[in-house]
Amino acid sequence: MRNRANPALWIGAVLVMFLIVIGIVGPYIAPYDLDFQEKLKNVEVNGKTVILAPPLPPSEEHWLGTDKWGYDLLTKLLYGAPYTIFVTMAAAVARLLIGTLIGLYIGMQDKPQSWWLSIENAWGYLPIFIPTYFLLVGVSINSDLSVARLVTLFIFLVAVLGAPSVASSIRQKTEQIKETQYVLAATSLGAGREQIIFRHILPQLKEQLILIAVTEMVAIMTLMGLLGMFDLFVGGTKRTFDPVINYSITQEWAGLLGSYRGFLYGNNSWIFMIPLAAFIFAISSFSLLAKGLRDRFQETYQRKPFI
Repeated sequence: MRNRANPALWIGAVLVMFLIVIGIVGPYIAPYDLDFQEKLKNVEVNGKTVILAPPLPPSEEHWLGTDKWGYDLLTKLLYGAPYTIFVTMAAAVARLLIGTLIGLYIGMQDKPQSWWLSIENAWGYLPIFIPTYFLLVGVSINSDLSVARLVTLFIFLVAVLGAPSVASSIRQKTEQIKETQYVLAATSLGAGREQIIFRHILPQLKEQLILIAVTEMVAIMTLMGLLGMFDLFVGGTKRTFDPVINYSITQEWAGLLGSYRGFLYGNNSWIFMIPLAAFIFAISSFSLLAKGLRDRFQETYQRKPFI
């Protein structure tokens, strides 16, 4: 039987690889330094002197235009790409590792762990945004901590707070595999718990682990977008007073959305729409990859349900 075409998988994989490449080379190919600002300047237009002031619309000099303060938007996006892409991936992998360890441990127990089931049920109704926001809001705004420490703190909190949902999926699958005939036979022949986990359970979980990792990347990026709308940016928020303006220190894309949301309406709406388009592109890429992987694994199981 020939494999059916899976455009979502291939398109998603190509787009995610493109994002990874941009995350690696972005700061090196940026057209300007991050601190470069366009100032007031005089230009000749049809024989008349015209004063140009930021924000500047997209042009040959600034492909995506500049913001109100004269900073090049393309430069900001390229400098913020590593934080947007790799922080998302690191948090998802950390969440997956913690959740997998917990899920395997609980799932391998001889009796159901009612205390853990209570945690799963209660945690399922709690939006992760709420504890994440209140744990970070007092630390990230005008913080004395370095960017590296703030990023590490974000990854740690997001991983720990999101681990129960991952652990729930792994636990259920582990309990299911543990009751299969070949695992029961291996147990009766004297196989230890470690052997059961590494030789029988983890090989059956590998496809689900990959799918969970990609799905969690979408969830974490969405969480970053929500935090950005509330002026809580990954890597730290710089807040000025009189007037009150919040800046993203790392220029990550969710932070740019939060910084520029005031430009949504008006003649300078491109200042908000361009980071929004980049952020939607990133989420859509990971979502396409997740859908493609899900379709691929389901097709494989339908063709070979005995595996």
